[in-house]
Amino acid sequence: MLTRFAGQELIDGLSAVTLGASVLGIAQRRAASPLRTRLGFAFGGLFVLFAARTAFYVLDISFLHLLALIVVCTLPLAALVLAEGVLRRHAPGALKILVTLGAVAMAAALLAEDGRAPAASWWLGSYVITSLVTVTVLLLARDRKSLSRQENAGVAALIASGALLTLLSVTDFLPRSPVGLSGIGAAAVGFVLGANPSTARETRRVLVSVLIMGLVAVTGAVLFAAPFGLHGLDEHVRMEAILLALLLATNAVLGVFQREGAGAAQGFAQALAAADRTSLDAFLGSLSGEPLLAGLNLAEGKSLAEYDTIALSNAMAARAVWTRMLLSGGHADIAERAGDELADLMARTEATHAVVLSRMPLRIALLTLPGAGTADGIEVNLALFGALAASLDRP
Repeated sequence: MLTRFAGQELIDGLSAVTLGASVLGIAQRRAASPLRTRLGFAFGGLFVLFAARTAFYVLDISFLHLLALIVVCTLPLAALVLAEGVLRRHAPGALKILVTLGAVAMAAALLAEDGRAPAASWWLGSYVITSLVTVTVLLLARDRKSLSRQENAGVAALIASGALLTLLSVTDFLPRSPVGLSGIGAAAVGFVLGANPSTARETRRVLVSVLIMGLVAVTGAVLFAAPFGLHGLDEHVRMEAILLALLLATNAVLGVFQREGAGAAQGFAQALAAADRTSLDAFLGSLSGEPLLAGLNLAEGKSLAEYDTIALSNAMAARAVWTRMLLSGGHADIAERAGDELADLMARTEATHAVVLSRMPLRIALLTLPGAGTADGIEVNLALFGALAASLDRP
């Protein structure tokens, strides 16, 4: 017999493993970005939530149950902060105030009642679900033209996985549900953001992967029904959830040791090797289908008329790849005026990365890349791209 208590303990424990691996993956990234901090906040909070819930089941310490509920109060705020990061826009001030006040009110009610109903059920559930739905609407209502193709693909994947998290979170606040499934939703978000889809095709691929894991879990539950003595729909649902949580956790742990970006990096390197190098235009045209270069903006001629191109060209020669984070952090070894001009150019085009393709005349490749997934290797690939472009004979 698979009880609700045993099923919840396993699901939450495996979800904590998935989210812990996600936090570790974020910490291991060499490239810093504003989104990295937001991801750490969101995934770190989710990890604490499911780790505390698992520890409560194992140790039966009431404080851990209250801690988990307090963390739940902060998750809508974490979701809103993460949404602002992926959209590169501030959420409406009224929405931020309401979400923040809601979190404080829910936490105060929980502390006053020591985690007892109704604050721990209907009121808290209504606040969490409503907030998550509002954040989803905010993502859906985004100005798609203000984001690059890569970023829009990543946001679409986040919306799909976030909607799954919102739907599954409802089960945590329904006493008659077979088991609380919010951990599955949270692990799915971690899986999707870890895959870092940068095209519509990659978004479909990662979402199909989650669907396939779900089908495998359902099939496994049917096969294990007799050996484990499962009876009734509730026990089958619990087994399916456990198997899906196990698949997500396994993927997350393996991802820490085998970076998922390796395949994409190798594919881009192969594309560079096979690219047409008869001219810069031919070179760029042959790479137009590469996800890393989707939405590339080439700054040259009139678009650089307002800048000191000679000084800018000389200053940018110090590095193969420039980023807005590097310039805003004050650590870039670049003259103040040239640094200001490069920062202004990147801000005007909303680019995150800049690579010099030609110094005479000055041509700069500007790209807006998502910061959700693994960043290792991106600058290496862009440096190779810039070096090959610079080696070409100009007409």
